[in-house]
Amino acid sequence: MSDNAQSRPAQGESKSMISQSQLASNQTGSMSSLESDKVEKDVSKVDFTEGGVEKFKFYPDNPQSHRHKYKWTMKEASKFYDPCEESRIASMNCLYRNQDDKYVCQEFFDAYRECRKDFFKKKRKDRVEGQKGWGW
Repeated sequence: MSDNAQSRPAQGESKSMISQSQLASNQTGSMSSLESDKVEKDVSKVDFTEGGVEKFKFYPDNPQSHRHKYKWTMKEASKFYDPCEESRIASMNCLYRNQDDKYVCQEFFDAYRECRKDFFKKKRKDRVEGQKGWGW
């Protein structure tokens, strides 16, 4: 019984071994990161006007991200996938806070609608350009 206990690593050791192997795989480059995955958390470095007026967005989601294409195609046929989930949650939270007056939340609704519009515009543009990967 003591031989079995000695051959097994302690709980803390196994966790550190896993984290070291994950660290090694990240250093070798098996985890790829793309430009659309980059999130700037330093407020002083965020440029809200990057790309001009036509690139302004008033919602927290990134519907132009390539990741949505893969999540869209990998979902089951009967499942709903919302690429603008953060905007949807924000608008629903506003409704919960202001149950008496839904017009207070109009800006949240508009942001969600704009996010969905941008997502489907990207999907349509990819289809016109012949880019595959949307499940057709």
